[in-house]
Amino acid sequence: MNETLSLLRENFGNEVKFYMRAYPPISLTARSCKLSCKHCNKIYLRHMIPAETPEKLLSVCEMIRNKGIDGIVLSGGSELDGTVPLYRFSDSMRKIKEMGLTINAHTGPVNEKQARDILMAGLDCAMVDVIGSKETIRNVLGLNFSPRDIENAMKFLRKYGIKNLSPHLIVGLDYCELKHEFKAIKILQKVKVENIVIVIIIPTEGTEFQGLEPPPVEDIGSLISEMRDKFPETNISLSCVRPGGKYRERLDEIALKSGVNKIAIPSRSAFNTARKLGLKIKIYRKNRCCSW
Repeated sequence: MNETLSLLRENFGNEVKFYMRAYPPISLTARSCKLSCKHCNKIYLRHMIPAETPEKLLSVCEMIRNKGIDGIVLSGGSELDGTVPLYRFSDSMRKIKEMGLTINAHTGPVNEKQARDILMAGLDCAMVDVIGSKETIRNVLGLNFSPRDIENAMKFLRKYGIKNLSPHLIVGLDYCELKHEFKAIKILQKVKVENIVIVIIIPTEGTEFQGLEPPPVEDIGSLISEMRDKFPETNISLSCVRPGGKYRERLDEIALKSGVNKIAIPSRSAFNTARKLGLKIKIYRKNRCCSW
């Protein structure tokens, strides 16, 4: 832990960033998804603002801007290739940029043309789920693409000039067990990224994960320590998507001790731990994604 904290202080000036409010998530497919992934089963689409047409999307973004919020997260259900259909909203994305909003988006494993189209439309931050095992992709998503396709997607986004590449590593994606995660680190080492965002699976009612226990926080700590060792100068964020309650309190403590330098929606434990470690806390109170 001491070595991890030394790396943190050396590269990030003893500072940890806490994000109190997220950018609003928008579903470009409303409640629809062509997949029924085992961990989600379309449940998470219910928590997003539906905007399945260009007209609805622009209306929603105007409402968000009028509230004084300066960014959005475009997301939604997946196509059969695993991508979110951002490329169907290219004209709308250009108009959203004219509103002055920052566009973050979950992209999925885009091909070269899809990557070029969404970058030309004004995408600021690409959030690609990095999965290190083809078996996990098949078992949980029901798809046949490979980790190499994810690697290529990130390289395409880099090729066409993405400002902020912030891949998401979903810990416990394979039925709440750590199976693909350390392999995912090897994929991340092949592409320059601005942030690595750690998402912790939430066993959700109405999915096949209902009733399972989330991954042990000690195992997550070991994973984060490995990531900090491999990426000493890269931002590592703990996502707002993680279980709550006492689990979150313990997780936030271990995550800070293991090397994260950003936490979204921090618990009381996160504040207490940061102070005990002598870290300087920078708080973002306005809506902001931890990828920035």
